[in-house]
Amino acid sequence: MNVSKMPKKDSVIQMTRIATIALLGFFVSGCYAYVAPSLNQSERLTGRQVQATLTDSGSVVMAAKVGPAVEQLRGSVVAEDLTSLSVAMDESVHRDGTGAPWRQEVVQVPRPLIREVDVRGFSATRTLFAAFLTSAALYAVEKGFLKSGGSNAAGTAQTGTPVSR
Repeated sequence: MNVSKMPKKDSVIQMTRIATIALLGFFVSGCYAYVAPSLNQSERLTGRQVQATLTDSGSVVMAAKVGPAVEQLRGSVVAEDLTSLSVAMDESVHRDGTGAPWRQEVVQVPRPLIREVDVRGFSATRTLFAAFLTSAALYAVEKGFLKSGGSNAAGTAQTGTPVSR
């Protein structure tokens, strides 16, 4: 048996650490996005997290209920029919991009005032990107802080006698 071809213990430990960091980064980085529902999903929105984008006239008509210059309503659909959508509001997003939190107040929105309805769903591309960034950050932390560094590292001991100031 040739000993030189066997993996060294340190390299196995390092590969295990890298694999653990990569898996950890993947599992803690779940991302979601609002996307247009597919044809089979568009039948029922009740109970789903949605983002309803209002038309320009919808923003004006709904101003008394949701506030001025609101472009998007985010929350859970509690009821729907052909004429309106009832949303338990989590957030209203203004035209300038700022959001205002809500406490699950139900707002009934007539369908003609809604430009589009997007459904909140898992985003694989965002998750992979976030997992890569998280893994890279964890790897940098592991290399920089957890490896033999700092004042206790070999060869960093101070020599000589202390001098008082």
